[in-house]
Amino acid sequence: MKICYINLTKEIPSRDAVYLRGLKENGAEVVEIMNSSPGLIKFWRIFKRHRIIRKNYDIALVGYTAHILVPFVRLISNKKIVFNALGSMYEGKIISRAQASSRSFKALYWWLIDFLAFHAATLSLVESNAQKKFLQNKFWLSERKLLRAWTGADDNIFFHDAAIPKLPIFTVLFRGRFLPEAGIEYAIETAKTLKNENIKFRIIGSGPTEIKIKELLGKYNLENVEWIKEKLSPADLRNKMLECHLSLGQLSIHDRLQRTVPHKAFETLAVGLPYLTARNPGIMELLKENETCFFCNPADSNDLAKKIIWARENQETIKKIAENGNLLHRRELRPAILAKKVLLNLGL
Repeated sequence: MKICYINLTKEIPSRDAVYLRGLKENGAEVVEIMNSSPGLIKFWRIFKRHRIIRKNYDIALVGYTAHILVPFVRLISNKKIVFNALGSMYEGKIISRAQASSRSFKALYWWLIDFLAFHAATLSLVESNAQKKFLQNKFWLSERKLLRAWTGADDNIFFHDAAIPKLPIFTVLFRGRFLPEAGIEYAIETAKTLKNENIKFRIIGSGPTEIKIKELLGKYNLENVEWIKEKLSPADLRNKMLECHLSLGQLSIHDRLQRTVPHKAFETLAVGLPYLTARNPGIMELLKENETCFFCNPADSNDLAKKIIWARENQETIKKIAENGNLLHRRELRPAILAKKVLLNLGL
């Protein structure tokens, strides 16, 4: 079996990398067509490259974030098209980042891009069952066009390493993009509450709400917060994670959290850290409270502070929960397992 992977990025996104590795581990050969040239020229270059191999592969896999590419691939290919969507551009641009009103022409533009992409694909891989229902209703899709496919993590990069020592002071990790649904401000408020509790916070990331975070840190003058803004190599990121005692998920009240399961949740499971996140439907499809993770109330820094203090005082318990989460990753979320589920859905 041969897979033709097509995307508009310079590098393969992490979600795609998981599935490409898994497909190879299931015996598939993968040929890559990637072009990030400006304007329409990228489509012409993809067309020329694809024309050479168009009869010599079995499935086209359109990569993450390439919604605009799926209808084009449908025009140039008569093969089954699998789209590694995760979700919709409409949700990312309009619901998450609020770049325009839901009644604007920009919102209509992104809705149309999504509509064409999801209908052009044979099968679209999405992040949760709640996301499936949202997309079915939003873009008039049949259930057979969508498959819940966990994002997973590359465990060649993210893995447990007992040789990495923990920091001497109990340290809570918050990492990822500072998007509205992330709720980084609640982590900062919690750090303020716990500033005299001998608990440190390590923040790794940046993003749209960064200005607000700078203002809060300046206002509170928190000596218990370390902020790493620069982009880390995968190995450095893993080590910085493993030095911490507890990893935080998304903390806000936000419509997107009804459906999303962030990348960092899978990476946290893979490295074997205990995971504390706000109680939202998306993440609760994957994890079970007090079994594979801990939950706090959304947008509630006081409850978050209480859970962090409890975690510090019950480190044997959170270690067991972390082990359960890592076992879940090894049993159900490794690349070969995730890719096999997609192949079975396609009858392969």
